Amino acid sequence: MKTLLVVSHCILNTASKVAQNEEELTEEYKVKNKLLHLVLERDIQLLQLPCPEFIMYGSRRWGHVKDQFLHPHFREESRKMLEPVLLQLEEYLMYSEEFKVLGVVSVEGSPSCGYKLTCTGDWGGEIGEDPQRLADIHNGLELKKEPGAFMQILKEELDIRNMNIPIVSMEEAIERLS
Repeated sequence: MKTLLVVSHCILNTASKVAQNEEELTEEYKVKNKLLHLVLERDIQLLQLPCPEFIMYGSRRWGHVKDQFLHPHFREESRKMLEPVLLQLEEYLMYSEEFKVLGVVSVEGSPSCGYKLTCTGDWGGEIGEDPQRLADIHNGLELKKEPGAFMQILKEELDIRNMNIPIVSMEEAIERLS
């Protein structure tokens, strides 16, 4: 039997992430490396989700919050991006004697691909140069225990199709594979 794991795009391609201080990502990269080593050791197949932020906003985008993605265009484009992945999952699930889908792995804190923790805030428009405005934006950011916009849509689509596939953090995936 082949086992599969669906992973958020940046788990395999960190070049898709928003430009940021790489030192701030050290812990995330350690967890990612541990996960990928387990995947290789156990011969688990990977199915990579698309990165909606990279596709819609490119490599030179700024950081966003979930609230900026809660609009009809993002939701519609996310559904279009997810359709090929959902069709593949349907195919694998049809042949449960040959394939086992272990779950979807999120990237916690992401406004798109976090599942149990996402970055939110009342932020929109130009940042400007006013130090108080920058401080207000920064102080208004919050990590909430809720799905990111893309994972929320993925969960809705999985439910519509009656696909019982868990969405887990990298740490939870490591726990399940250990």
